[in-house]
Amino acid sequence: MTRSAALEPLSHDHHEGLAFAARLRRARRDGDDPVPLVAEVAAFWRDHLVPHFADEEAFVLPVLEDGAAPLAAQMVEEHRQIRALVERVAAEAPTWGGPLGEVADALAAHIRFEEREAFPAAERLADADALARIGHQIHDTHSHR
Repeated sequence: MTRSAALEPLSHDHHEGLAFAARLRRARRDGDDPVPLVAEVAAFWRDHLVPHFADEEAFVLPVLEDGAAPLAAQMVEEHRQIRALVERVAAEAPTWGGPLGEVADALAAHIRFEEREAFPAAERLADADALARIGHQIHDTHSHR
């Protein structure tokens, strides 16, 4: 399914998230030193995920809450779980067996859920005018970053 223009910026963010998850997975597979990746996870959280989650919760979540409440609840819960993992990465000793090793898998699974279920549902539920408004709002927030 082709993504609506309104949600394309969020899908682009997802592409960046998948690239970051792949980088973490390669580092884990190759046995790279996990210590430097703690700062990378924190930076990716701060610079990419915090604003991305805020956009989703401000613009996509209301549409899902009105017509697909279980998907809305899953989106918010997965955002919470990823935030908790990132907080654990910062607080615990950096090892691949801990939360650092879980971040990539949680992020990739969350992105798949949104691209395959949540976003298509939002596109079905919102009429053309609502999608256009959402698109303008997302574009405005992205252009101010």
